[in-house]
Amino acid sequence: MNFKIFGAAALLLGLMNPLAAMPFDPLIGTWKVIDDRTGYYVSDIVIRKNSKTQQYSAVITKNRPLPGAPSSEVCSKCQGSLKNQPILGMEALKGLVADSSNKKFSQGIWISPQDGNIYTIDGRLNIAGDQMKVYGKAKNANAISNMTWRKLTEM
Repeated sequence: MNFKIFGAAALLLGLMNPLAAMPFDPLIGTWKVIDDRTGYYVSDIVIRKNSKTQQYSAVITKNRPLPGAPSSEVCSKCQGSLKNQPILGMEALKGLVADSSNKKFSQGIWISPQDGNIYTIDGRLNIAGDQMKVYGKAKNANAISNMTWRKLTEM
């Protein structure tokens, strides 16, 4: 009897050990995007990481227009192939890379459905890893975007 309990405990610990050894990536998950200029919650995004390129990307899973702006399910202000494409499921973030500390991120491309601009972005995680300040500069317009991304807890 004791041998069965000991064996079951050893098996359980053996199965848990690889999970503990897996590195934690603070950026992967669902984030709430807040426009710092207005303080308004504009969308939810799900961030994932390409294991081959080590770059992050994100799709929009919930979109909310800014106050006073008309509600739209398509990106009417976007340019090129994204013009009038659905906002939900749109890849709004591409190419973001982490530094060695996994606290600073750069070289990202952000496509804003709110204004249609394409921004190059950099970001910095807070100490807790649950909030990131994101700074962007538009490529084709003289516009700057400052956002705060807040990580939503997984349930």
